[in-house]
Amino acid sequence: MTGLREKILTEIDRLEEEVVQIRRNLHMYPELSGMEEKTSSIVSRYLADIGLEVRRCKNNYGVVGLLRGDKPGPTVALRADMDALALDEKTDLPFASKVEGVMHACGHDVHTAVLMGTAAALSTIQDELAGNALFLFQPSEEFFPGGALGMIDEGVIDDPKPDAIFSLHTSSFPVGQISIMAGSIIGSVSTMSLRIFGKGGHFSKPNLAVDPIVAASHVVVALNSMMTRKVDPLDSAVLTFGLIQGGTRDNIIGDMVVLRGNIGSLDEGLCESLMEELEKVVKGITESMGATYKLKYIHGYPTTRNDPEMAEYVKNIAAHVVGEQNIISSTPTLGGEDFSYFLQRVPGAMFFLGTQNPEKEPVPIMNHDPRFNPDERAISIGMKIMAHLVMQYAAR
Repeated sequence: MTGLREKILTEIDRLEEEVVQIRRNLHMYPELSGMEEKTSSIVSRYLADIGLEVRRCKNNYGVVGLLRGDKPGPTVALRADMDALALDEKTDLPFASKVEGVMHACGHDVHTAVLMGTAAALSTIQDELAGNALFLFQPSEEFFPGGALGMIDEGVIDDPKPDAIFSLHTSSFPVGQISIMAGSIIGSVSTMSLRIFGKGGHFSKPNLAVDPIVAASHVVVALNSMMTRKVDPLDSAVLTFGLIQGGTRDNIIGDMVVLRGNIGSLDEGLCESLMEELEKVVKGITESMGATYKLKYIHGYPTTRNDPEMAEYVKNIAAHVVGEQNIISSTPTLGGEDFSYFLQRVPGAMFFLGTQNPEKEPVPIMNHDPRFNPDERAISIGMKIMAHLVMQYAAR
């Protein structure tokens, strides 16, 4: 096994520049959730060229590559998401996005490139590989209901059925470090759309109108207060409104305000109970002010829970790549991740890959920021860990 590990490390070092260029090309031409047509074509052609069995999903842009090892053994699945975000890039990079209003600001271009490079590296040791490697390139992670369920419904993890599944995600801690934990690592996220209806009028006669902006303001403040009184201080939950729209000009009282936001928690049940409390607050405020409302609530991704045994396996593999001193404990986040659907069906784990360069960015730039610029040295690290997760699973 030592000789095989050296062989795969050498191959990944050889592939590094090529994979970095793949990532830059993906970065220049990002595609939003549900629109990953070109990205999926690039991925499928690449996988076919390196000799993998390739399958393209019918109900979304998912791509599946299968590498069958020449020796009997388990099947290990690796997953990467491919979609970008609706953001105008502000990095001034020579390979910055060429698509107006769209940017890879969450590292999915890194995820995709890492998995493509991992497939290429493992294909060179097919005759020595025990078991199969299943590569899942998933669309639409950023937009509910996501792409994972569509791929699962098409049977991508049915034949062969994986014994384990792993995924990585870029994160804003120093390059060269890996973060992993057992259990709940990413919370459940649900979305809500709230419309508050009033009665329009002139700014000088507010007594003749029902101002939905004032009602919406009371709602936002009251709901944030609700979170501090309805959530046990030892539990975790977050409520954030990311969009408020209302009115047409400064001297007119409009007749409707739209609010959209998210509730996140490590406990799906808590999300549901909070929505019940939320509607009570909205109903009370709007009725007291003479307004009405319509609330639409969508239960989103479930909590992402790492299998304890698989998380420990990732930690052991990563320690051989980056050193045990560079394995840091994760802190759960409430961001939401539809890799959770895969983990409900197959034991596995997600880990975080450090991509910050402290010399260039003393203050880390978080994901979903238009200045997001991951350190590309993390790409080969990600490839080495992912390749070893497959290669050593049979002997663990």
